[in-house]
Amino acid sequence: MAVFPNSCLPGCLLIFILLQLPKLDSARFDVIGPLEPILAMVGEDAELPCRLSPNVSAEGMELRWFREKVSPAVFVSREGREQEGEEMAEYRGRVSLVEDHIAEGSVAVRLQEVKASDDGEYRCFFRQDENYEEAIVHLKVAALGSGPHISMEVQDSGEIQLECTSVGWYPEPQVQWRTHKGEEFPSMSESRNPDEEGLFTVRASVIIRDTSMKNVSCCIRNLLLGQEKEVEISIP
Repeated sequence: MAVFPNSCLPGCLLIFILLQLPKLDSARFDVIGPLEPILAMVGEDAELPCRLSPNVSAEGMELRWFREKVSPAVFVSREGREQEGEEMAEYRGRVSLVEDHIAEGSVAVRLQEVKASDDGEYRCFFRQDENYEEAIVHLKVAALGSGPHISMEVQDSGEIQLECTSVGWYPEPQVQWRTHKGEEFPSMSESRNPDEEGLFTVRASVIIRDTSMKNVSCCIRNLLLGQEKEVEISIP
C-alpha cells in the first residue's frame, strides 16, 4: 500500500486517481446519415447530408462522398478545398459542398440536375488524422412520365387491338387496363425499355373481344411516388 507524506496527501491522491482513469481519445467520433432515403425527381437538385456525433466541427477534415469505390469519388474535400482530380467524371461540376453548419459537424453535398443513374447507395466518409468513420445515404430517384397515348387497330377478325405508350418514367412503372366500370384486366404484352438517360418507355397492348365494352382506359403508375397517369378511349 502506498504511503504519502501528510503534506502532499490531497494532491498525491488526485494524481493517483487520474492515473487510474482510462485515457479518452477526444478525436473519436461517429458519422450519422439520414434514417430515411432521400427522394429526388429527375432534373431537380438533391442534398445528401451527414453529421458528426458528437457535434464537433468538421472544418479541416477530409470529407468524401463515394459509391462502390472510395476512389474515384462523387465529391472530395481536403483541408477545405475540393479535390476535382479525385472525382468521377459523371459527377464533376454537378456536386458542391453545403457547409452552412460545418462548425456543428453537419455537412451535405448538393447534387445538381439529378439523373436516373444517380439512384442508389452513397457513403459519406469523414477523416481527421488517423480517425475516420463513414455512413450510408440512400438516394431514390423518380420521374413521372408523359401522359399515356392509346392507338387502336381493328383486326380482320373484328377484334380490336389497343396499344398504350408513354415515355420518361423512373423507376419501371406499373401498367393497368380498366373497363368503364373500373374493373382491371391485364395486358396481352408489355415492354419497358430504358432510353439513353435511363428513363423507361412503356408499351402495353390488349385485344378487345367483348363488343359490349365501350370505354377502356390505360393507367401507368409510379409506385415510388404513388402517382399515376391515365387515358381513356372509346371503342366503336
